[in-house]
Amino acid sequence: MSRRILVHAPMHYEYSTELASALQHAGDADSVRLVVCADFPYAAQCDARVDRLYADYKRKSNKLTRLLSHLAALGRIAWMLLRWRPGVFHVQALRHAELDWPLLAFARLLRIPVVWTAHNSLPHERRAHHRRLYGLIYALANAIIVHTRHTADALVEQNNVPRNKMNIIAHGNLLRMTVPAPPRARARAELGLSPSAFVLFFFGRIRPYKGLDLLLDAFAQLDDPNVALIVAGEDLFGSCDGLSAADNVILDLRRIDDASTARYFSACDLVVLPYRRIDQSGVLMLAMSYDRPVMATQVGGLAEVIDHDVTGFLLPPDDSHRLAREIASVRAHPERLESVRKSAHDAVRTTYGWDQLAARTMAMYRALRAC
Repeated sequence: MSRRILVHAPMHYEYSTELASALQHAGDADSVRLVVCADFPYAAQCDARVDRLYADYKRKSNKLTRLLSHLAALGRIAWMLLRWRPGVFHVQALRHAELDWPLLAFARLLRIPVVWTAHNSLPHERRAHHRRLYGLIYALANAIIVHTRHTADALVEQNNVPRNKMNIIAHGNLLRMTVPAPPRARARAELGLSPSAFVLFFFGRIRPYKGLDLLLDAFAQLDDPNVALIVAGEDLFGSCDGLSAADNVILDLRRIDDASTARYFSACDLVVLPYRRIDQSGVLMLAMSYDRPVMATQVGGLAEVIDHDVTGFLLPPDDSHRLAREIASVRAHPERLESVRKSAHDAVRTTYGWDQLAARTMAMYRALRAC
C-alpha cells in the first residue's frame, strides 16, 4: 500500500505544521502533503509539501461565492485522493463539517484509511446537531487520535466511540512556531512595562469558556500597581467590551503576529489559562515552548500535561478569589517560578518532542495499512 500521507488542515493550526514536518522527517513516508487554506500563516515553517486548496480562512465575499469556492476546494481534494492515492488520509479538522464529511466517506470508498485527530470531543461552540454529526465522523474514521485520556473518555461516554479505535498521542511542542524573542528588559521597554512589574499574560482567541472574566476579576482583587496584565488575541465574542487599556493593562485584540507573540511571552512572568472547560490547549504548549511558567485550571486534559508545582500550577476552575491568591503566592516565591520554568523547558523537549510522537503516529499508520 502507498506510503504517501495526506494531512488535511483547513484551519490556522500551528500543530498541523509541526505534525506534517515531523512526519516528513520520520523516514517512513515517501511523501507528506499538507492541505491548508490560502492564507495559512505557518506554511513557511513546514518541511512537507503545502497545498493551498482552500480560499482564505477569513475571505470576505458573498455567501454564494464562498459556497462555490468551498465546493471547488472539496472537488480538488477529492481529485487528489483519487489520483494521488495516499496510504493515509489524516484529517485534523473540517472547515465546514456539515458539508465536508463526505470527504471521509469518499476516502473510505477508495479504501484509503482515514485518521481523525479529535483535538476536542465536540466543537467549542456546540450546536444541537453536533453530537450526531461528529458521531458520523467518528464512525467513518478508521482510527482516532486524541491528546488526553480526558478526550478519550469523553468520546466513549458521550459519543459511544469504541475505545479500541482511539490512540492517545500527546499534543507535541510548538518549538518550530517560536521565533527569537527579544531580551526581557527590551521587550518590557518596548511595551512600556516597568522592569520590576509582575506581568500576567492571557493569550489566544478570546472565547467565554476561556475564563478571561475570572482573570480580570482576580486582577482587580490584587489591586497592585506593580502587577500588570497583557491580554492578546482576537476577541470573538465581545468579552473585552468596556475594558480599556491602562498603565498596567495592555490590550491587543487582533490576530497576533509572530514578533508580537514572542515579545509578549518574553515580557511576562506567568501565563494564566483560567479555562472553564477544555480538552487540550495549544496555548499551553506554545507557552511551554517559549519557556514561560503556566497557571491553569484543573479541567479537561490540562492536568495530564501540568504536574502541579513541577511543570506548572493548577487550581480549581471558576474561582477568581482562589486565582488571585495563587497568583499572589507565586509572585511571593520567585524560586517556584524558576523551578517550574526549568522543568517545563525539559518536558516540552522530551515528553512532548516530535521525534517520538511522529514515530508513534507512523506506527499507527503502519497498523492501519496492514489491516
